[in-house]
Amino acid sequence: MNTLDILIVVILMYCLTMGLFRGLFRELSSIAGVLAGFYAAYTYYNYLTAYLSKWISDTGYLNILSFLIIFISIFVLIGILGAIIKYLLKIITFGWLDRVAGGVFGLIKGTLIASVLLMTFTAFLPKGAPIIRNSMLAPRVILLSEKMSEVVPKDMKRIFSAKIEHFKKAWKTKS
Repeated sequence: MNTLDILIVVILMYCLTMGLFRGLFRELSSIAGVLAGFYAAYTYYNYLTAYLSKWISDTGYLNILSFLIIFISIFVLIGILGAIIKYLLKIITFGWLDRVAGGVFGLIKGTLIASVLLMTFTAFLPKGAPIIRNSMLAPRVILLSEKMSEVVPKDMKRIFSAKIEHFKKAWKTKS
């Protein structure tokens, strides 16, 4: 296991645990936050990159930072909105069922977050980056990342797809 694998496991375990504690209703708003954050980040990261380029010159890190700032901002904003709506509606929980369903949705959310992270690293790190190439979990998570790439701008999808093919060949030779 490398650093990326450990990060993926930590994300999945954290989201599963939080889902069990928070329940279904809060997790649904959280998943909406991941999806909306992903879409907004891939659509608008270049605008933030242009603004931040006054202070940061390394384009690889600048792109990753811009993407993550937008993604995290939207994710947190929708999460807060979900908590407010739950509080205002005073939804009656269904006890264990709400928590188990929340755990399942938490795991789904964690998988989406790991996919977004992997997609970001793949798109912006150099082709053949060892952190992705040597990962044990990336070949499994990348399947969802490929599906999610359908909604990104064409230039990003082209870059991502080309790099993914390179990693798939490397992973296949490791098997």
